[in-house]
Amino acid sequence: MGNYDKAYLWNSYMIQPLMDFRSRLTAQERDALDSTNLLTSAIRGFASTHVIHARTNVPGQLARLSLISRLSCRRAGTRFNARGIDDDGNVANFVETETVFWDPSGLCFSYVQCRGSVPLFWEQASGLLPGQQKISITRSAQATQPAFDKHFEELEIKYGSVHIVNLLSKEKESEVQISERYRNHVKYSTLNSRQSEDPEAEHRMLRSTEYDFHAETRAPGRYEAASGITRYISDSADGFGYCLFETADESEPNDNSSQIAGQPIMILQQQGIFRVNCLDCLDRTNLVQTIISKMAYDGFLNHHDESPASVDFNTRHGTLWADNGDVRPLRRENSSPANVQEALSQIYAGTGALKSSFTRSGKMSLAGTLADARKSATRMYINKFEDKGRQNTMDMLLV
Repeated sequence: MGNYDKAYLWNSYMIQPLMDFRSRLTAQERDALDSTNLLTSAIRGFASTHVIHARTNVPGQLARLSLISRLSCRRAGTRFNARGIDDDGNVANFVETETVFWDPSGLCFSYVQCRGSVPLFWEQASGLLPGQQKISITRSAQATQPAFDKHFEELEIKYGSVHIVNLLSKEKESEVQISERYRNHVKYSTLNSRQSEDPEAEHRMLRSTEYDFHAETRAPGRYEAASGITRYISDSADGFGYCLFETADESEPNDNSSQIAGQPIMILQQQGIFRVNCLDCLDRTNLVQTIISKMAYDGFLNHHDESPASVDFNTRHGTLWADNGDVRPLRRENSSPANVQEALSQIYAGTGALKSSFTRSGKMSLAGTLADARKSATRMYINKFEDKGRQNTMDMLLV
């Protein structure tokens, strides 16, 4: 309990006095306090695990696939009330998502990526109709660069190299304006100033790919074309690698006293991260992050001369990512009322994610298209009439 990241602990303000008190206790007293469950960590996001058949055909041995998303409580808020960046380098709707795969051989694969609002000072009016939602950049480039640099310097310290995947449209004037500013800030960032002046330098700490998602998937049912993003980011994906752990076998002798049986040992460490964004960092972003996660796992299989991922893995992987962006009703045992699990789109926009039908099944059905239309209409109502109250609640909670 003593080690936690305040960026993701939504009730840190309320429990900080108790944490200070806990730090002055003896180890025995701390254990006694922790056993009361008085100190509860509140984290928003998504977490789910599926038991699957993958990478093994041994009867009775099943693998586990997990997806964990943590939403930052810094610059927290709802869709039209929290946009862009603040002076401390925090961005709206910043989410760290980790894909974890464990199989009975003791290997554990982990891959992390993140999403977050475009790190500029910008706002968007919450008009009732989509065409009325005008975007305005509220600070000059010179005044924005320090906060921009702070944001990416913190990402570099935590994750290593950063590759931006910008999914904004190249046809909508407001999104084009944001992308142009984004591009210039990347060019003059402090991370790139340390590198060679060559924009194609192989080991740049900050790289950027602009991929117009809407243009690439414009034809009906063409969301599968989004997988074309992989050809633009494959070099970075190979360079970033992934985390790989191995659990020591209790039955095997071990001369290394630092290796404890049953305790995971890191074999490989991920060296960089993809930072994906669209305008809201919800629907387009979630679909592309699904593709990147699958690409990383396929790379893991190729490196270990394994056969391609099983059909069960692909199905469960798509379902987890769709749930990550969407909303799934849960029922407690012996309880009739449905309990809603908050997923990322529900937290930020008030509805489930769009395009979740494709993420879940690999194809866009008529029912999925109609569901997206209903969600879009619901979002407009919620953004206009309910989000202000939700924003006030968050502000009071986080102070």
